[in-house]
Amino acid sequence: MENKIHLIALLFIFLLPVAASATPDYAENTKQGCLICHLEEDGGDINNMGLEFSASGYVWPPEGGYRVLGPVRKTVRFAFGVFHIIAGFMWFGTILYVHLILKPAYASRGLPKGEVALGMISMIIVGISGTLLTISKIRSLDVLYSSPWGITLTVKIAFYLVMISSALFVVLFIGPRLKKGMKKSLPEIPEIFDPETLSHFDGKEGRPSYIAYKDKVFDMANLKLWKNGVHMKHAAGHDMTDSLPKAPHGEEKLNGLTVVGRFDTSRKPPKTPVQRLFFFIAYMNLVIVFCVLIVIAYWRWGL
Repeated sequence: MENKIHLIALLFIFLLPVAASATPDYAENTKQGCLICHLEEDGGDINNMGLEFSASGYVWPPEGGYRVLGPVRKTVRFAFGVFHIIAGFMWFGTILYVHLILKPAYASRGLPKGEVALGMISMIIVGISGTLLTISKIRSLDVLYSSPWGITLTVKIAFYLVMISSALFVVLFIGPRLKKGMKKSLPEIPEIFDPETLSHFDGKEGRPSYIAYKDKVFDMANLKLWKNGVHMKHAAGHDMTDSLPKAPHGEEKLNGLTVVGRFDTSRKPPKTPVQRLFFFIAYMNLVIVFCVLIVIAYWRWGL
């Protein structure tokens, strides 16, 4: 939980808006007086020309195409901006938490519903609010390729489209095949179990209840106290080598149980083509997240 908070805090720092400030460099570079963009000689509030200059990414003369909003519309845009940033925190925070803390293998047997729902809702809010914020900023699509500000926004939009397209592909096509592949593999019991393979046999939805103890895998079906893969706080599909010595009973409870195979913690199951594609898309999106953060940092502080 602490790591998740740190990741969200990092996103907050990256996405914080930065207040614009006047510098003599702008006047020197444009060869214009301060009153061209400001209401007063010593700076302070900016006029419509100053707003156009700022919105154009400080390109002089401003090429036009940017909207100058009044107080009411600014307030509305601010509200949409808040939703946009919050949704971005939720979306990127989920990606970073799942990919860096839980690892993609966490979802390689089927996409977790909670993370999928949170990610999809966040992406939709980011898309809708981002579209409205862009419309409130520009009057013409020419801005998207005729100014540094617009080009940077276009890059950001392109990354968004790649991420949402890959997310839809994973949810609609990869996810069901991951789950189907897991169910198909269950009837075939391997001779040697690895931790991931063992986790499939969790006693849920009619699946067998297996546990590992030392180097053996036991079938817990004949024990009355194991119901639906759960006994007290212990769950099937896990290695009980460290847990069993702490129980009020000893390993004698395993006597007479069927040994279904050997357990090897160093063994890793071969990935299916669908799993390999899932891992590729997962790490691709992780790289894109950092690229988007770099674009946002450049957008805020580099232009």
